[in-house]
Amino acid sequence: MSEIKTKEKIFNVAIDLFSQKGYNEVSIREIAKNVGIKESSIYYHYSKKEDILDNIFEYFINTMNKVEISNEQMEELLNQSPQIIYHFGSEAVKKQYGQLEMTKILRLIFIELYHNKKIREFFLEEIINKPLIFWTSLFQSFIDKKIIKEVNPRKLAENYYNYGMYKMFEAIILKYPENPQEIDINGIFDDIENHYNFILTAVAINPESIKPIEELAINKSIKFSSYQRKINKTIIGPISINKKDVKRGNNENNNL
Repeated sequence: MSEIKTKEKIFNVAIDLFSQKGYNEVSIREIAKNVGIKESSIYYHYSKKEDILDNIFEYFINTMNKVEISNEQMEELLNQSPQIIYHFGSEAVKKQYGQLEMTKILRLIFIELYHNKKIREFFLEEIINKPLIFWTSLFQSFIDKKIIKEVNPRKLAENYYNYGMYKMFEAIILKYPENPQEIDINGIFDDIENHYNFILTAVAINPESIKPIEELAINKSIKFSSYQRKINKTIIGPISINKKDVKRGNNENNNL
């Protein structure tokens, strides 16, 4: 077993065990036993169990950072329709969550939210706060373009994003199957996309303009690439953040 393969196996086994039992309930000894190596051998690759957790966080962020798009492509999508820009982002992020390791990591995070401060802080910063900043900015851009009414963009962001988080929590915690490969990622993301369209229709200046994605003409020449501007904003975040818009959205007093 080569050095690289050994470390990868430690990493994969740790994700499996952490997602099954929780981070605090798994020891280095148990990881080593499942890898098939001596406990002391793990310390050649990781100085402590927390280093494995840091490696898992890094993997999660790097995987999400592969969802990228150029400024020109972003503008073209936004000009087509708010549904199309969402659909492209949704499909890109769905591909990342289609990797079993990613759903297991998210399960691990959900399991340990109450018990582990480091995991809780990672969740709040990377999976809650940053995406909500993005979504507030996106809905504000729809307001500026007169696509939707002048409502509170932060409230829209919370309404949309909290629903998406719940659907993921439901799938990987409340209804987690014995075989994680049975998780219906396509169904989850379709449901979240339908909710996004429901919100758009409710606040659209012209509700009739919000059509099902299959009725829209999509420019399929637009591709998400691995070398263009990063759009990682967990559970879909394909747009740059305008801090001025975010501040304006957070101070907005209008309610839905």
